[in-house]
Amino acid sequence: MIAHGAVVPHAPVLLEDIQPTLDEGRRIRKAIDELDFSSADVMVVVSPHGPAAGIYERCEGSLSGFGIDGVEAVRATDVELSRSLANAWGRAPIESPLDFGVVVPLLLGLGVTLPVVGVSLPQTTGPGGSSLSDALGAAKTLSRALVSVTDQRGVAVVASAHASAGHSARAPLTEVSGATEVDSELVAALADDPGRVEGLVERLHETGEACGAGPLAMFAELFEGWRSEGVTYEAPYGVGYLVGQWLP
Repeated sequence: MIAHGAVVPHAPVLLEDIQPTLDEGRRIRKAIDELDFSSADVMVVVSPHGPAAGIYERCEGSLSGFGIDGVEAVRATDVELSRSLANAWGRAPIESPLDFGVVVPLLLGLGVTLPVVGVSLPQTTGPGGSSLSDALGAAKTLSRALVSVTDQRGVAVVASAHASAGHSARAPLTEVSGATEVDSELVAALADDPGRVEGLVERLHETGEACGAGPLAMFAELFEGWRSEGVTYEAPYGVGYLVGQWLP
């Protein structure tokens, strides 16, 4: 059964090894450390940054793509859940290492006692990104596949997602009109009912190229009506970073 929902960021700058003096990073790490996964037996982490939509065959990856050597994440996986989810979703397994959308949350201390199934949705940002409609379509079918394959084990589903990337001159997109407002609406929607997020996904994509559009759409469908345990929001570099958890 789906026992727990969470949203976490995936920016390497939030890691203590990368930026030890960043106060916002400390608050994000503290919020992740306080997530309660006691009702879960396995954790599914959904990233927007993989090579294709699919399920990773193994749970190991690094930050070498950022030129950062020696920073790796290796976790046990759940082979049975991974294979059944890939079949239900109709997506081929991904043989490559985990992308940073899964690696960074694990390095931030997410669910340290749980086996992990890494999942990728189509990337909608950056050169060669997929269309938003492709990502949203894959997100919807993923949420239905997750419901269909969960059994008596408790499954935590985590959206690895950022909000808008245009809050200030130092942001990747510099300052984008409407980015701050839509992020405020996103935090309020998540705190009230994740289902409300579905109506914000297109605006998040348009105003700030939110790289979490796919995972957040999946989350909205899967956790509509669930109870929020609080949402932490930080934007130290003009990008919105979220941490929160939801229970039935």
